[in-house]
Amino acid sequence: MAHETLVPLGARGTLEGMVSTDVENRLPWDLYLTVIRTEVDRMLEAAADLDAAVPNCPGWTVRDLLEHVALVFRHKVESIRSASEPPWPVDDRDTSDVRRLLAEESATLLAELQQRGPRQVRYTWNPSDQSNGFWFRRMALEGTVHRVDAEQAAGTQVTPIEDEVALDGIDEFLTIIVGGPWWDGGDETPYPVDAVVRIRSGGRAWTLDLSARQVVVVQGDEGEADLTIEGSPHDLYLWLWGRGTASALALDGRKELLDELAGRFAESGD
Repeated sequence: MAHETLVPLGARGTLEGMVSTDVENRLPWDLYLTVIRTEVDRMLEAAADLDAAVPNCPGWTVRDLLEHVALVFRHKVESIRSASEPPWPVDDRDTSDVRRLLAEESATLLAELQQRGPRQVRYTWNPSDQSNGFWFRRMALEGTVHRVDAEQAAGTQVTPIEDEVALDGIDEFLTIIVGGPWWDGGDETPYPVDAVVRIRSGGRAWTLDLSARQVVVVQGDEGEADLTIEGSPHDLYLWLWGRGTASALALDGRKELLDELAGRFAESGD
């Protein structure tokens, strides 16, 4: 389920009123910029061997990984500048030196976000949030996950994700990437997971009511759950994105649901 496609003009009417009101659950905007900068630096530091395979991105090398992140950053810059849907993939960049490309494109993205700020109305692929603030958050978390990819490819110890960043990533993954309107009118998933699943981490909880055609996500832990999954923010976030194992998590309830649930999450994050 790819989310690179932006919401087309007119699909939800005008853009007025399309800025998310859920900003109280976000991190400070300046922190997102710091995360982008820090994670790109870590990614470049880990990318000593560009031909190394990326374990959780089958068929990718570190060279492919750096090029992907750089071109995603460029795509978002062009989207913000044009208030339209740029073509994907971006094909007008010199990718012969991917380290330089990532450094340049991350600097351009940071400058663009800082100049325009989070409140400016712009296209995103999330119909409930048509603002630059969406890209502050999404690009910070994009960089975080792919930095982990680079460290895993290098065979080095993965740098722990700060709790507040990982918790924000868990919230984004569950409420937007999994719980968004992506199933409406579509084919049924091969991972229906007809169950109520509760996820807990860092003093927060999310309750997911899943069926073949929808995922309803509510923050909180009220009511019964078929399966409860609990772990540290770092471990849980990496597991959600397929970068960590369930062995680091505590399970209570119908543990046989775990593999199917992981398949559903992988389908959402594709």
